[in-house]
Amino acid sequence: MRLGVVGGTFDPMHNGHIAAAEAAIDCAELDEVVFVPTGTPPHRPPTVASSEQRLDMCRLATADDPRFSVSDVEAKRSGPSYTVDTLLALRAANPHAELFLVLGWDAASQLRSWHRPDEVLAIAPIVVVSRPGRSAPEEADIKSAGLDPARIVLCPHPTPSVSGSGIRRAIAAGKSIAGLVPPAVERYIAAHHLYRA
Repeated sequence: MRLGVVGGTFDPMHNGHIAAAEAAIDCAELDEVVFVPTGTPPHRPPTVASSEQRLDMCRLATADDPRFSVSDVEAKRSGPSYTVDTLLALRAANPHAELFLVLGWDAASQLRSWHRPDEVLAIAPIVVVSRPGRSAPEEADIKSAGLDPARIVLCPHPTPSVSGSGIRRAIAAGKSIAGLVPPAVERYIAAHHLYRA
């Protein structure tokens, strides 16, 4: 089985995340994608929604698609959430799966600055999904980022221009987020009064 791994804060889970996962399934011929909400992200400020709320939103967003699953491996872990630890845990839980790490080029290009990057790259090839307004990297870009082009799957499928920070700002301003997040997530955000000013 070919298993894609999509990590992130998912604060909130939105349609851009779903589109990136669908693109990765198509480009890398993945059988399944697991979404892994961060526990304590080492490179980002704290999340607004709690770990449990972000897990709930991921589960609601993916409930109707058998190709998607959600892992709480990072949410349950204390201390900083490092990708290498997550990949090792997922490999142990899925010993027959071939893992692929799904990233935007903005993240993939910084992978050398991550914790134990060589182990990350040894465990999982990188599926680089295009982000709106950004061109796909060339082979020279991949090499200059310290990555092996043979371990990179480029996925130039277009994905929608949606961001968690933009959604949080819209909610705080009292604007509609219809079409930006799955309907079940929109209802959850409203029911739990998330991201209001």
